[in-house]
Amino acid sequence: MKGKRGEWPDKPAEQKPNDDAPAVEVKRSSGEPADAPAAAAAPVDTTITHQPERIVKETIRHKFTVNELAELADRMATAAAAVYTIEKQKAEQAAHFGAELKAANLAHGDLVERYNQRYEMREVECRIVYDRPEPGYKAYVRTDNGESIRDVPMTDAEKQRAFVFDAGDGKPQ
Repeated sequence: MKGKRGEWPDKPAEQKPNDDAPAVEVKRSSGEPADAPAAAAAPVDTTITHQPERIVKETIRHKFTVNELAELADRMATAAAAVYTIEKQKAEQAAHFGAELKAANLAHGDLVERYNQRYEMREVECRIVYDRPEPGYKAYVRTDNGESIRDVPMTDAEKQRAFVFDAGDGKPQ
């Protein structure tokens, strides 16, 4: 608010009578000036004009009714069920991806170990050849390429088996 107390900025200030200006009387309740003839003076409109009506919004406290609370409870239960479903799906997906990640890490670790060692242990089929490379030794020879893997001394039992006696009929005894 500007000005003195009680003055509004959108209302014009009351004009004080000027002694030099001719005095004009305002219409009275009868609508006629007190000392002027009726036909000579132009009528002055003194109706009070109001500001146009404005609609504004205010934030106020609203207490929920029982029906509104019941509706909120239903919506709250639906939202809680949605949260539970999403969390369950997330846990399932996390377990799934966790298992996949574990398997991928194991495979990667195995490859890294084999690369760093530059070899791996494999099972291959071998045949045992006795008295090779010399008598009293046996050689383990790969069946796929014929390479000798190792040579070890024969045991006493293996040395005894090497002798085959036949009784003259061509069959070993």
